[in-house]
Amino acid sequence: MSKFFPSAGLVGLFLFCPSGIAAELTPHDIMYAVDQRYDGDSSISEMTMVLIDRRDRQRRRDLRIYSKDFPSASGDEDTRALSLFESPADIRGTAYLNFDWDDSERDDDSWLYLPSLQRVKRIASSDTSDSFMGSDFTYADINGIEIEWYDFSFINESELVDGVECWLIEAIPKTEFKDKAEEATGYSKMQSWISKESYLQMRGQAWELRGNRIKYFTSSEIELIDDVWTIKSLQAITTRNGRQEHASILQLNSVEYNVEIEDELFSTENMQRGLD
Repeated sequence: MSKFFPSAGLVGLFLFCPSGIAAELTPHDIMYAVDQRYDGDSSISEMTMVLIDRRDRQRRRDLRIYSKDFPSASGDEDTRALSLFESPADIRGTAYLNFDWDDSERDDDSWLYLPSLQRVKRIASSDTSDSFMGSDFTYADINGIEIEWYDFSFINESELVDGVECWLIEAIPKTEFKDKAEEATGYSKMQSWISKESYLQMRGQAWELRGNRIKYFTSSEIELIDDVWTIKSLQAITTRNGRQEHASILQLNSVEYNVEIEDELFSTENMQRGLD
């Protein structure tokens, strides 16, 4: 499952393959291209998170996200992203910082700052399956998965989603990474409907390890902005025994790609300065 926020990415080699070559791509090739697709060298976005309970009551949270790519030791790119919550008042100043390392053998580094506690908490790799700020998205959903931990296979090589032709691909952890992948995500397996045009995930399903829960992800309002395919609305629905328990929507209000952002912004010290 790829990252949902406009955060990391390079130009995916396979995104520009002629159709005859694209037809020969393996499921791993496709998911690698999804993970590496171009989403700008940097970005600043304004988003609204809507939390919906089983009685359809809604809570709104507004946040601003900064993202920037940095050269990695391998010659590719690491990505750093800072999320700042602006409202409501009780969570204003809450900040989440993630360092997504290009090296698949190195765990991502993540920190959460809670103004009420006035301290920065490091997010352990064993906690990345937890809910992100009370939503149906986990830290792992936000950060993305490690492609090399999974075996990918086609369920269907051509399926339409809202008129868009997609590959339907299943991801199951490799035996040697099973414990690590399940601990990091909380999922036993995942399925993704990947657009053959944009290499975005149009739909997704994830089977939770506990509670007989399945999550359903749906992307909509997809737009090409500054040559970057962009998901403007993403919904996640958590079900248990086939019944909806909770839902969340991430709505992109605005985004600027390839803007100048100071490196110093992405620090735990800066998290505590917040929006002031």
